[in-house]
Amino acid sequence: MTGPFVTVIRGDAPVTVDDARLLIRRLAEHAGALRGSTAVDRPRTWAIIGEVASPEGTAENQRVVEHDLLGRLAVRLAVDKTLCVGDSRSVRALHQGAVMEGSWGDEARIVDTVETAAALVDTDPDWRPAAGDVILLAAASADLDSVVRAWGASCGWQVREDTDSGPDDEGTAS
Repeated sequence: MTGPFVTVIRGDAPVTVDDARLLIRRLAEHAGALRGSTAVDRPRTWAIIGEVASPEGTAENQRVVEHDLLGRLAVRLAVDKTLCVGDSRSVRALHQGAVMEGSWGDEARIVDTVETAAALVDTDPDWRPAAGDVILLAAASADLDSVVRAWGASCGWQVREDTDSGPDDEGTAS
């Protein structure tokens, strides 16, 4: 592949809560492996997360708690930007978890729709991934792909898929 690119880490839809935890860890590990010795060489990490799947029969309150914990995990693993996509109670909990864990300022954001997420790079310069950055996509459906396509078109980079599935995350990459 030629030209500037971002690396995208994704799970196969539907991404479950357990898959999302593994993917967030993989994002942090992948970015850590790419980081150079200076801050200039450091790729930023982006987590674009929608509502993820829970096992059938999981009570709504438990789904909300699980999403809250995903937001907190992203902050604990130093994900630079967490974009929560959706208008459900679970997605609001995902965002709230990131904020409560210490993601201040513009590190965590919530948007109601995929279309709003896709337009973010055109309306807010702080939400413009650069070539070399690493982006995680995790949701119960595959509609977050359109966000990365729109961001790439606006930012001028191509997508390189991260297909490295280790023994701990078999089946989570596509």
